[in-house]
Amino acid sequence: MLVLTRKVGEKIYLGDDVVITVTAISGQQVRLGFTAPPEVSILRNELLVRGNSTADAVEAQAVEEGRRQRPLRMFRPGRVHESV
Repeated sequence: MLVLTRKVGEKIYLGDDVVITVTAISGQQVRLGFTAPPEVSILRNELLVRGNSTADAVEAQAVEEGRRQRPLRMFRPGRVHESV
């Protein structure tokens, strides 16, 4: 496991296509922004740990975020998508 220390505004690059940006730090909570191509799924670990398949985890994340009635928002290259 690689462990890094980052400050707000600093970025981490995964390969050529994925960028993780530290957007905010407040106490024990860190807010991250992700830039990734549409074919890259970005899911919170707790949804997969519940025993869900990846597709079920995507739907569960949408329900938790109040997006059940709308189609899932795909990650697009060059756009920043924040995780709470």
